[in-house]
Amino acid sequence: MKPGVLFTWPAYRHPDHEAIVFQETRITYDQVNCNINRLANSLISIGLSKGQKVAVLMNNCVELVECLLGVPRAGLIVILLNARQSAKEHLEIMNDCEVDCLILSSSFETIIEPIISLIPSLKHIIVAGNKYKGQPNTSYSELVSGHPTTEPSVEVMPDEVLRLQYTSGTTGKPKGTIYSFEMIYNWMTNMIINLDQPIYPWDVNLNVGPLTHAAGNNFMLYFIKGAKNIILERFDEERVLWTIQKEKVTSMLLVPTMITRLLSHPKLFSYDLSSLRRIWYGTAPISADKLEEAISAFGPIFRQNYGMTECPQPITFLSPEEHVIRGTEEQRRRLASAGRPALGVEIKLVDQDGQVVSKDEIGEVAIRTNKIASGYWKKEELTAAAFRNGWFFAQDMARMDSAGYIYIVDRKADMIISGGFNIYPHEVEKILLEHEAVEETAVIGVPDELWGESVKALVVIREGFTISEQELIEFCRNNMTSYKKPKTVEFVTSLPRNTYGKINRRALREPYWKGRDRRV
Repeated sequence: MKPGVLFTWPAYRHPDHEAIVFQETRITYDQVNCNINRLANSLISIGLSKGQKVAVLMNNCVELVECLLGVPRAGLIVILLNARQSAKEHLEIMNDCEVDCLILSSSFETIIEPIISLIPSLKHIIVAGNKYKGQPNTSYSELVSGHPTTEPSVEVMPDEVLRLQYTSGTTGKPKGTIYSFEMIYNWMTNMIINLDQPIYPWDVNLNVGPLTHAAGNNFMLYFIKGAKNIILERFDEERVLWTIQKEKVTSMLLVPTMITRLLSHPKLFSYDLSSLRRIWYGTAPISADKLEEAISAFGPIFRQNYGMTECPQPITFLSPEEHVIRGTEEQRRRLASAGRPALGVEIKLVDQDGQVVSKDEIGEVAIRTNKIASGYWKKEELTAAAFRNGWFFAQDMARMDSAGYIYIVDRKADMIISGGFNIYPHEVEKILLEHEAVEETAVIGVPDELWGESVKALVVIREGFTISEQELIEFCRNNMTSYKKPKTVEFVTSLPRNTYGKINRRALREPYWKGRDRRV
């Protein structure tokens, strides 16, 4: 197959349609396709050959899109580095995959320069922007200039590697998840067949999150359908609202924190947001109350997709018509679910012995579909443990109701065992977040001589509110099974997060378990 089989199609069908808007730059699909081909041909010209690896370190920009699509078009493996990670983490990833080439924005010079000499496999450094004065490097613009705009004569087998997507590594060293060309094709077609409304060439998709991660999924979906993609460097409430009004944005992907920040913006209703017809959301839980507030503000246009690095969205989805805020208790309860399995995806919930659990019992999510990753790069034991007999065991713990709705309870590794009972932090956090005084919370297990572990809640109080530890414990006691309530509550000003923006429970647990042989 040709490496660009999916992403050349819109250029042939909609060559003159605006594809990307970034700051003052507006380029058509034909122009984007020419730029991608120039990059692919230029990488081949410096001696890179099929199967070699190219790491990319950039914030959102046009060049990042060109790398995302152009590196694989040359038959090379692309590794998108998280711009928020430290030099040490970048070093660990690039040495793990034995990277051959690094393409970066000049703004990352001070982060990258100290580690360049520690990457023995690295042969080429390509810099977008001003060349820096450290290691020998090539200008991105000079490299691609003059190269053919025709698609390179490269062919790949469907099972060859297109991309290594590294996980956040919150429970250990980052793992490179293997995406093949066939897997990407299956994933994109699966996304399309699970749409609940068409995507048209006249749609306008706003990208506010890093394109190296979940936002990139939505970008590619709208790209292959010939729509316009507007890219912002970062999320800024005022800029987002202004852009929706100016560009008549029809869709965007938001994480729950972004939804909360928009709802709190004092000028939210001063802008014309009537063009919006879809808000995608996911990547983290959102309270039912906050979701109801968002639906009231923006309308019934929300859709949740559940996905993960090893099996991209949608694994399950909650469609707009399932976001019922004035229905029965059962309908409202489903706002807390991840929806039902997508077409082309099988899900089962299993116990520790691999046996399917009964309805409403908690089990580990196991997934079977043709868009699952091939495994983890150079990690055979981890691959064998997670990918078994055609199923991927996700480490997510969930329950399924009688109608097939999936409720994600927590991560398997975060489970607290107190007095022989299994307690999932997310269940407790969900109750705490229902209290008007609670802005944010994280629940962890801490050592307990009697019970083995006890439940501890770390809570950020909403500005203008006061509440005591005992009041919060009583609130939980009145709203959940007693043994799950926190034994202690500690008030904090903020919670630590990893470079992907997720609360770092590992960092929260460490002070309490330090010096112990066992961490459970």
